[in-house]
Amino acid sequence: MKIYNRIRIVSACVLISLVSLSGCQKDLLDQQPLTELSEGAFWESEGDAMLALTGIYNGSSVGNNAYNNELLILASMTDDSDYKNSKVGLIYSGYVVSSDGQVVGSIWQRAYRTIFKANYFLANVDKVKMDAAKKAEVIAEAKFLRAYEYWQLAMYYGGVPLVKQVLSIDDSNNQVRATLAEVTEYAKTELVAASKDLPASRPENQKGRVLKAAALAVKGRLDLMDKKWADAVKTYKEIIDLNAHIIDPRYKAIFEERGENSKEIILSTNCIAGLYGNPQNQLGYHPDVYGGYQEDGALEELVSSYLMKDGLPIETSPLYDPANPFANRDPRIYATIFLPNYTVFNGVKFTTANSGIGKLVGATGYGWKKYVTEGYAGANNSSGDDIIHIRYAEVLLSYLEAKIENNEAITQALLDETINKVRGRAEVAMPNVTETDRTKLREIVRRERRIEFALERVIRYMDIRRWGIWFDVMEQQFHGMKLTDDPANYTASKVELTGKYKGHLMTINKKGTHKRGWALLPIPLTEIQLNPKLIQNPDY
Repeated sequence: MKIYNRIRIVSACVLISLVSLSGCQKDLLDQQPLTELSEGAFWESEGDAMLALTGIYNGSSVGNNAYNNELLILASMTDDSDYKNSKVGLIYSGYVVSSDGQVVGSIWQRAYRTIFKANYFLANVDKVKMDAAKKAEVIAEAKFLRAYEYWQLAMYYGGVPLVKQVLSIDDSNNQVRATLAEVTEYAKTELVAASKDLPASRPENQKGRVLKAAALAVKGRLDLMDKKWADAVKTYKEIIDLNAHIIDPRYKAIFEERGENSKEIILSTNCIAGLYGNPQNQLGYHPDVYGGYQEDGALEELVSSYLMKDGLPIETSPLYDPANPFANRDPRIYATIFLPNYTVFNGVKFTTANSGIGKLVGATGYGWKKYVTEGYAGANNSSGDDIIHIRYAEVLLSYLEAKIENNEAITQALLDETINKVRGRAEVAMPNVTETDRTKLREIVRRERRIEFALERVIRYMDIRRWGIWFDVMEQQFHGMKLTDDPANYTASKVELTGKYKGHLMTINKKGTHKRGWALLPIPLTEIQLNPKLIQNPDY
């Protein structure tokens, strides 16, 4: 199994890997030739520890800027979007198969590379002479980065090999899968320990380094995954009580470079245009008509879930006009989705004709607007837009969900402290929620999460899996925009003939094409070939 212990621990290669950020190598190169670098010469000063810590960040799921299409491909495993090369087959996009290296293999390899680096760092950092408090902080960061990878591995693959220390090559290729409970409990223990030595806030020159709330928020995700509701309530309340984060009155700006210093952002990858830039936001998401790749299209099933401005769904609101379906909607729809024959961007209207339908494979007539910047003039493949992993809005909605599932009292005060803060940001200003019936409120919160976090770091995928509804919501014919009021005589594209989506483009049909085991990713085939003790996930 490739847990990256193939790199010789006592060689210079390990240390080069650990200090690989380009901006951090110059001082080290000035000191001595890399060919002479050794453990004995390295683990001495605070600077050595910081260089090694930077190496863990670099390439980790938190520090990696080169995520390419991974997010979009995984989003096609939800009921929100359709990757442009989607097809019915062994998992929908054609990428999520055991032999794939772009998603299945890259997530696994990135995780275990980071885990190896963290294990090696933690095994050696005590040799460094530095202030005790600073040492405790960098140890906490390394533990967080390791635990974050285990959270991702648990979410995507289930139980995985639990590697807590540096292994020999032979040992690394003979690991067995721990249970899911063992992985999540270990990650939670490490996150709690890390949170005690992480600061609640940082100065600007430490932007990108982990905060206390990040460790607690990932622990909260694991609590929700494990259905440990009381633990989740306690965890999220601890974040709230830090008073370090807020709900930003803006919405769209948070996802652009101009909003990267928002106090709503708890964890993000710090991108620098032209140097360590974001390769996706200003290229992959842009529709073809605006010069982008249009990698992914939003589905009608998501678009229809956006409420009207009066807080009612389109099926019951008197504000809904089928002839003008995008008027008077939750403002987040305008910030998130390119709407056909409605959205104007850079002076050009996004229309049925230029939406990509009939031209681009997988086009739905809807595009993703959330991450693109109107008027952007920089390099499309290297913008300064930070990659957001966790926002304070998730903390508040998760806290409310945990309260609901823990059978705690639901009061108007609780609603005002949580969901109504999220809906009430100035740029959104949706009506307050007043529903206190637990069953009805659960569905309100679930819809709110879908809308608030559309296309954000696979939150929808995480949610529908932990709610146990992944198979049910995926077992359907999906749709794009409405194309006609006379579907029986429409021939330009295949459209729905009856029902709720009558006249809408019929996109990928997933009825009967998937299996329940596919809610998890497959273990990479290359890993099983190296280590036959790794058992594949069901239905692969």
